[in-house]
Amino acid sequence: MKRDIQSLKRWLGIALVVASFAFYGCLLLVPLTSFSAERKIALSTLLVILGEGSFWLAVIILGREAIAKYRSFDWRTRLSGWLKKP
Repeated sequence: MKRDIQSLKRWLGIALVVASFAFYGCLLLVPLTSFSAERKIALSTLLVILGEGSFWLAVIILGREAIAKYRSFDWRTRLSGWLKKP
Protein backbone atom coordinates (compact mmCIF):
# COMPACT_ATOMS: atom_id res chain seq x y z
CA MET A 1 0.00 0.00 0.00
CA LYS A 2 2.78 2.43 0.93
CA ARG A 3 4.64 1.60 -2.28
CA ASP A 4 1.52 2.43 -4.33
CA ILE A 5 1.22 5.83 -2.67
CA GLN A 6 4.91 6.59 -3.34
CA SER A 7 4.51 5.58 -6.97
CA LEU A 8 1.41 7.73 -7.30
CA LYS A 9 3.21 10.70 -5.74
CA ARG A 10 6.12 10.27 -8.13
CA TRP A 11 3.89 10.18 -11.20
CA LEU A 12 1.89 13.15 -9.95
CA GLY A 13 5.11 15.13 -9.49
CA ILE A 14 6.31 14.23 -12.98
CA ALA A 15 2.93 15.16 -14.46
CA LEU A 16 3.08 18.53 -12.71
CA VAL A 17 6.55 19.23 -14.14
CA VAL A 18 5.32 18.35 -17.63
CA ALA A 19 2.24 20.52 -17.08
CA SER A 20 4.44 23.45 -16.08
CA PHE A 21 6.34 23.17 -19.37
CA ALA A 22 3.02 22.94 -21.24
CA PHE A 23 1.72 26.10 -19.55
CA TYR A 24 4.84 27.99 -20.52
CA GLY A 25 4.62 26.60 -24.05
CA CYS A 26 1.08 27.88 -24.34
CA LEU A 27 2.42 31.39 -23.72
CA LEU A 28 3.80 31.28 -27.26
CA LEU A 29 0.28 30.88 -28.60
CA VAL A 30 -1.26 33.81 -26.74
CA PRO A 31 -0.28 36.47 -29.34
CA LEU A 32 -1.95 34.39 -32.05
CA THR A 33 -5.35 34.48 -30.38
CA SER A 34 -8.06 36.93 -31.37
CA PHE A 35 -8.67 38.14 -27.81
CA SER A 36 -8.48 41.78 -26.79
CA ALA A 37 -5.26 43.10 -25.27
CA GLU A 38 -6.70 42.94 -21.75
CA ARG A 39 -7.69 39.31 -22.17
CA LYS A 40 -4.26 38.42 -23.59
CA ILE A 41 -2.59 39.99 -20.58
CA ALA A 42 -4.89 38.14 -18.21
CA LEU A 43 -4.34 34.85 -20.04
CA SER A 44 -0.56 35.33 -20.02
CA THR A 45 -0.62 36.09 -16.31
CA LEU A 46 -2.75 33.04 -15.61
CA LEU A 47 -0.43 30.78 -17.62
CA VAL A 48 2.66 32.07 -15.81
CA ILE A 49 1.03 31.59 -12.41
CA LEU A 50 -0.12 28.07 -13.33
CA GLY A 51 3.31 27.19 -14.72
CA GLU A 52 5.17 28.40 -11.64
CA GLY A 53 2.64 26.93 -9.24
CA SER A 54 2.68 23.49 -10.85
CA PHE A 55 6.48 23.45 -10.97
CA TRP A 56 6.91 24.36 -7.31
CA LEU A 57 4.20 21.95 -6.24
CA ALA A 58 6.10 19.25 -8.14
CA VAL A 59 9.27 20.27 -6.29
CA ILE A 60 7.48 19.81 -2.98
CA ILE A 61 6.11 16.42 -4.01
CA LEU A 62 9.25 15.02 -5.63
CA GLY A 63 11.73 16.35 -3.11
CA ARG A 64 15.26 17.65 -3.29
CA GLU A 65 16.83 14.54 -4.78
CA ALA A 66 14.66 14.55 -7.91
CA ILE A 67 15.19 18.25 -8.51
CA ALA A 68 18.95 17.87 -8.04
CA LYS A 69 18.86 15.09 -10.66
CA TYR A 70 16.90 17.36 -12.99
CA ARG A 71 19.41 20.18 -12.59
CA SER A 72 22.47 17.98 -13.07
CA PHE A 73 21.08 16.32 -16.22
CA ASP A 74 23.21 17.08 -19.29
CA TRP A 75 20.52 18.52 -21.56
CA ARG A 76 22.91 19.78 -24.23
CA THR A 77 24.44 16.37 -24.93
CA ARG A 78 21.06 14.64 -24.86
CA LEU A 79 19.44 17.14 -27.26
CA SER A 80 22.37 17.08 -29.68
CA GLY A 81 22.13 13.28 -29.71
CA TRP A 82 18.43 13.43 -30.54
CA LEU A 83 18.92 15.99 -33.29
CA LYS A 84 21.70 14.14 -35.11
CA LYS A 85 20.54 12.36 -38.20
CA PRO A 86 21.11 8.58 -38.24
